[in-house]
Amino acid sequence: MSGLLFWSSLWVVLLCMWFSQKNEAKFKKNIVLGATLPYEAHEDPDVQQILMQYRKHTNRLCFLLAVLCVAGAFIPDMAVSFICWAVMLILDIILPIGVFVRGNQRLKALKRERGWQVQPKQLVRIDVSTMISYPRPKAVWYVLAAALCMVPMVLQPQLRWAHAVSIGLVILSYCFGAFFYRKKSEMVDENQELTKTLSQLRYRMWNRVWTASAYSAVLVSYSLWAMELFPSVGLGLVVLTALGFSGYCTALAVQTGRMQEKLTAESGREWYVDEDDYWPGGLFYYNPNDSHILVNARTGMNSTFNLASTGGKIITGLGVVILVAAIAFTVSIGLEDKSNIVLDTTEQAVFCESGSTRYMVPFEEIEEIELLNEMPEGLLRTNALGGQHLFKGRFRGRDMSDLKIIADPTNPPYLKIKTASGQYYLFGARDVKITVQIFADLNSRISPEHHEKDETP
Repeated sequence: MSGLLFWSSLWVVLLCMWFSQKNEAKFKKNIVLGATLPYEAHEDPDVQQILMQYRKHTNRLCFLLAVLCVAGAFIPDMAVSFICWAVMLILDIILPIGVFVRGNQRLKALKRERGWQVQPKQLVRIDVSTMISYPRPKAVWYVLAAALCMVPMVLQPQLRWAHAVSIGLVILSYCFGAFFYRKKSEMVDENQELTKTLSQLRYRMWNRVWTASAYSAVLVSYSLWAMELFPSVGLGLVVLTALGFSGYCTALAVQTGRMQEKLTAESGREWYVDEDDYWPGGLFYYNPNDSHILVNARTGMNSTFNLASTGGKIITGLGVVILVAAIAFTVSIGLEDKSNIVLDTTEQAVFCESGSTRYMVPFEEIEEIELLNEMPEGLLRTNALGGQHLFKGRFRGRDMSDLKIIADPTNPPYLKIKTASGQYYLFGARDVKITVQIFADLNSRISPEHHEKDETP
């Protein structure tokens, strides 16, 4: 079941990619597959043939990737599953984009062959009479969202940092909605009313996305609170929130595209805006004459960066680094799941370590030891890695507010230690004999009055 939940995130990514790529095969603002074409090209047989092949290749590719994602959910080894998941994430994003870029190149080649380019002098035509006011989103809705996040923060102080992150996401959502929008008119042709309508449509959809983002952070905060009492319910709420937000954004993007398609269906008969020279591949914006870093994508409601600007290059580079780091971290989790666990004693303490995590307990602080045949019930992660073959970090359990664990949850027994300060530890080597030997060694080292219990048969 955990594998299905883990791999379901890729199904969501793939579904969003399929919907968005499918939507690109429809004319919006005289643009299809990132290529600007005149009205006469809408029904051109060669154009329609390219679009038909694009849809066919996209459908087949996404179906194949979906089958691979289903198969990946049944990989029994967690380390291998994590690595395959990271590879599939890259493929789910890169391969559909590759099909899009290929279609864009074919359409641009046909455009040059037919002489459909707009004259260069028309590309710089600007109509300032269509300047539109863009009111900022109402702050009251974001203040309410932040206030709602305060409730679980007060009721769950041990996860105060997580709820603070949710509040930070609410603030970021407001900032992105209010300040990170390129207020440029959506000019398609000389129809000023159409320009005004398209501009207002995009801005309205943009604000809806960030409002949904703020309240998704609220739902995640309450999901963490629910997870303390009902772990399965809390986890389910987190998954549903992620699915709901992704689905809502995809639905908004599709709706925006359909409205742009409908509003501009008759455009392109005479003069029209053509900026294809600044959009290599139909995806990336590169315009040395534009000083702006942030620009609106030509269709839909997204934004992108001007790769000709220094700021655009830096931000895009950081985004790539973050993505690579996130994927590398996912792979490292998979590899770490089977990393070595060292359980041993020194002259003054018992210690357990795995990777960079190391816990040491002086003998003089030990108040109670037990040898358990199974993991304690009701464990909840507070700051920990919980894999298939490695639990490492801080947990909470029944009657244990702070439990530090380094152990393989599939390989008992486990050495449970309680200190005089009330701190709990749970250690377990991958070699069962080592754990039993350390337990026996502790029995011989600590004072006789300490309580000892052995649950092994």
